[in-house]
Amino acid sequence: MKKILNEQKSLPVINLITVGFFSILSQVIILRELNVAFYGIELIYVLSLGFWLIGTAIGASVGKKSFIPEQKNISNLFILSILILLIDILFIRYSRKIFNAVAGGFLPFENQIVILLIALIPLSLISGLLFQWSAKQFILKSETLAKAYAIESLGGLAGGILSTLFLVFKLSNFSSALICSLIISIICLLSIEKSLKKIFSIIGLLIIFSFLFIYSKEFDKYTSSWNHPYLVDLIDTPYGRVTISSIEKQVNIFIDDALAYETESTAAEEFVHLSALQLEKINDVLVLGGGFEGVIYELLKLPVKKIDYVEINKDLIDILKNYLPVHLSNSLNNQKVNIIFDDPRRFLKQSRKYDLILVGMPEPLSAQSNRFYTKEFFKQCYNSLNDGVLSFRIRSSENIWTEPLKERNKSIYAALKFNFKNSIALPGVIFIASKSALSNDTRLLTQRFSERSLDTKLVSPQYINYIFTNDRFYQINEILNEPTENVNTDLRPVCYAYNTSIWLSKFFPELTYTKIDFDFSNNKLIPLLVLIFLLSFIFIRSKSIKRFILVLFAGLCGMILETVLIIYYQNYNGILYRDIGLLLAGFMIGLALGAFTINKINSSLLISLNKIKFVGLFLITGFVILNLCVYYLIYTNYLNNLLFTLVVLLLDGFFVASIFSYASLYDVEDQKRVVSQLYAADLIGGSLGSVLSSLLLIPFAGFYTTLVIIIILLLLTIFLV
Repeated sequence: MKKILNEQKSLPVINLITVGFFSILSQVIILRELNVAFYGIELIYVLSLGFWLIGTAIGASVGKKSFIPEQKNISNLFILSILILLIDILFIRYSRKIFNAVAGGFLPFENQIVILLIALIPLSLISGLLFQWSAKQFILKSETLAKAYAIESLGGLAGGILSTLFLVFKLSNFSSALICSLIISIICLLSIEKSLKKIFSIIGLLIIFSFLFIYSKEFDKYTSSWNHPYLVDLIDTPYGRVTISSIEKQVNIFIDDALAYETESTAAEEFVHLSALQLEKINDVLVLGGGFEGVIYELLKLPVKKIDYVEINKDLIDILKNYLPVHLSNSLNNQKVNIIFDDPRRFLKQSRKYDLILVGMPEPLSAQSNRFYTKEFFKQCYNSLNDGVLSFRIRSSENIWTEPLKERNKSIYAALKFNFKNSIALPGVIFIASKSALSNDTRLLTQRFSERSLDTKLVSPQYINYIFTNDRFYQINEILNEPTENVNTDLRPVCYAYNTSIWLSKFFPELTYTKIDFDFSNNKLIPLLVLIFLLSFIFIRSKSIKRFILVLFAGLCGMILETVLIIYYQNYNGILYRDIGLLLAGFMIGLALGAFTINKINSSLLISLNKIKFVGLFLITGFVILNLCVYYLIYTNYLNNLLFTLVVLLLDGFFVASIFSYASLYDVEDQKRVVSQLYAADLIGGSLGSVLSSLLLIPFAGFYTTLVIIIILLLLTIFLV
């Protein structure tokens, strides 16, 4: 009898751990699929995360506050969730077909929102409902909501670490979903009474999932061929899904389903030779990304002595070697070529010097790729040049630039000119910069080209003369040299905001002609909003509303700070995809520690209930001090390594969970009645924080102003305690 009681008492704990585990892991799997379905556009990722958190909040709020579920209900809900997870993957991969999308084109914006809602809301609703039910079941055993929150956070920690390990062991997204489903299924079976039927059920599940796992590669190829009819191979890497298709002699490389490179164009030829014409002699060359497209092949036509090719994604090169045309494959194996698998910015910290640096990194469409087009990155390139040339390209229209596109290109060009006084742009757009003077003398350039006796398809003396003398050359250089204060930097990535506007303008044409205003110096609306919030908080009398807003603001500030830390870490280390599991694990550990700590204080006989209010004030003050410390660490450039970032993320999670736990304990008679309210508030705050920090605060205001805004919001919450 005692054994049965112990088992019954442990079931709520197992349920809470499983909820956290499944919520984080399934969220990562679905977000990766959506990231591919929408061509890696980071705005979709942010919207997806926001929808997920809102859906979870709704799930946590539905139903009667007094309802206590049976274990059978919870197990059935878990089984339903894994079925929806697997169906979701199929739906997302086939979604373009359902809505008759043009190959390579974007669906109408409203259709994209419909896909997001269908893919995210059912699963997130169930996730929120599972936490609500599991927490109520746990509280019924004379426990607290704070402790339930801590246990669920530990499950989330396990899910985050496992999602990272899946990438380390090169498991596909579908294989990850199968393993996740198998684990949840076995946990559900173990929760029922022991019987021979349970043993046979587990064995049956193992056989079924093993069969599916063995043929997961074939499943991936088949479902991916819905959008890639000439598919030859694909792989999920830490930097996105790489898909390769081939027809005739042309090999096309897609990263997150967006065409990144193809082997039959003349883009590499134009990029290499128009840049190299600025140099009379070229000995040492550095290529940062994209060398397999033909850049290395074209460089080997020149009298170079050594080529260092830095590629961030080793898996990409490994899979491509099997499909590249012979001439491109042979160029990578040339004895002059040294392939280095590293982050370009970390590699540039070394003291090597080059005559020519070619940057072939993806366009600055996200916070991840934007770091290769900032003032700080160009400074690193400047320091790595002898008296040579830096060149990079950003695909742009040659004839008409929309307002956001013009401002984006100007922000990058301004960052370039901050370090290189000599710089020009060629239609297309190829940016060229040098420590010494650059030439647009077509006689000199065509003479150099002829002396090199190059075998080229496009670049010729006539083409060189055309590029440097047509009206587009003068127009774009005139536009780029217009004064601008919006320089793209690591701490104020304005280029990311412009790219968001460019993407949205595809669906909302009026944005094509809208100029983004980054000047907040004369904006009187901000202090007015602060005053309104302050007065609202002072006159709120309802304890329930105060409790809700306090938790919402804690989740909001915690998520904004977490985004600041993660993007800042990415800017300086470039290995976010490798370390994201550890970083999220640090935050989840903080959540668990914060909830456990406050729960322990509450249960201690040393502190009476009358002093709990002091604990709330202490926590908010501590959170403010943490943000001040982060401000100082960024200012002094100390917050640039994994250990420091982990510690700060842990403290961030600690204060978020502590404030949540404080709100659930102070002046609360029935813990079960605040489960839905507070968990929903926490998730809504996190959702708002994710969207605001990624799309508005960091791109428009920068890191320093964002931290100041967090501090102001936290100070306002003092009136809610």
